[in-house]
Amino acid sequence: MKLGKKVEIEKIKSATGKEVLKDIIPTEILLTVFLNNIPLSTLSCSPVNVYELAIGFLVNNGYIKNYNEINLIRKCADQLNIKNMVPAMSIKVETSCRDEATEIKNPEFIKFISSVCGNAEGLILNKALPKIKSSARITAEVILKLNQETIRLQKHKKEFGGLHCAALFDVSGNCLAIMEDLGRHNCIDKIAGYMQISRLQPSDKVIFTSGRLTVDAIYKIYQMSIPVIVTNSSITHSAVLLAKKINLTSIGYARGGRFNIYTHPLRIIKPYNLN
Repeated sequence: MKLGKKVEIEKIKSATGKEVLKDIIPTEILLTVFLNNIPLSTLSCSPVNVYELAIGFLVNNGYIKNYNEINLIRKCADQLNIKNMVPAMSIKVETSCRDEATEIKNPEFIKFISSVCGNAEGLILNKALPKIKSSARITAEVILKLNQETIRLQKHKKEFGGLHCAALFDVSGNCLAIMEDLGRHNCIDKIAGYMQISRLQPSDKVIFTSGRLTVDAIYKIYQMSIPVIVTNSSITHSAVLLAKKINLTSIGYARGGRFNIYTHPLRIIKPYNLN
């Protein structure tokens, strides 16, 4: 399935009036993730790296611990969601480690985001979570380059527009993977799936994302044990509280030769004149 589709539009300009032409816009699909034949969730996403997305979704949301638990993963034939007229796809995952229906239907992550209190932030922040353990450090110089490097490597957004991205770097600034999607959380899940498949160790890795960092995004980073998260956008107060609690270095507004360190700045090696 193609990442973009051509559509006919009417372009309106104050100077020249109406013009009929073709535009390329991103493709959206509905991806249903099954675990042991139980449908877990339907995700609105881009039709690329869907295996990585499904694996990352399962790990980051607590359905499975890691890629080693998976016995079989397969994509079902493309279809059409008749009700919404949206292209649809299914990923079916089989595992022998978590096969009780009650356990699958009620993973830890789903419990707290669907609480009858409706307060996911409070439940996450009050939860006892082990701290991220990593002695990795990264220079301010590397952080300042992440935004431009990610923009340079983002090939699909340049062609179709409308896409978020997440990129996986090591602390030296080498890009190991970049994922694009309609959803900022999907990008992070795709990185998680890539790391699981490639069996990459997280302790010296950095994730750069184009999306705003909220408490649920920080929780996904925690599940991945990544020590540093960087965004060129904003970060919410609850996300900062969670990052501080779990020993995660969180950085926002990393663009245009500047960035803000919100939590655990000791992982950042600053130039002498900035110390």
